[in-house]
Amino acid sequence: MFPLGSVIYPYSAVPLRVFEPRYLALLDTVSMDSGEFGSVLIERGFEVGGGDERFAIGTRLRIVGSSDLEDGHKAIVVAGTERIRILEWLPDDPHPWALVEPIPDVAERFDLTELIDTVSARLRTVMALASELGADTSDLDLTVADDPVAASFQLAALTPVTPLDSYEMLAAASIDERLELTAGFLADRIDMIRAELAGGGA
Repeated sequence: MFPLGSVIYPYSAVPLRVFEPRYLALLDTVSMDSGEFGSVLIERGFEVGGGDERFAIGTRLRIVGSSDLEDGHKAIVVAGTERIRILEWLPDDPHPWALVEPIPDVAERFDLTELIDTVSARLRTVMALASELGADTSDLDLTVADDPVAASFQLAALTPVTPLDSYEMLAAASIDERLELTAGFLADRIDMIRAELAGGGA
């Protein structure tokens, strides 16, 4: 397990720089097997040094790229594959270990197309307003998969929120709930940016 100060979602790829001895040991461990490990958000504490408290829901990750850096550090790219629930934390020897189980993603309604379209439209609005504030959003790809599970995670990953809000979307009980949470966070962000733009123009 690799506890982090941020959330990594299934259906997303993220670069990580690994330098702590215990996580370099983790890479050695998983490289001899499937190349997979889990990640959870740190609830209290810090990424470096241990002694942190961790949330119970995380993501199974697969290493899809790796390179050696200076001073023995490593740069890796990981892809999220599925959600996991921590059943039991084991001793951190020589790195964090846990017993986990996969969490299935279920939908409460048959057709989520309208809800996905709403979230996508709000995300485009946020990016357009952010560009008015001077943010460079030209390289952001807002295309999402046709599969509603993948789309829900991709939209959540693109939504600018705090790590705790990200965790709430990751831990949502259904795809519908995740999309509704994302829509709400984006609506709040739209209101915030519009207020900032209005204030700047006063």
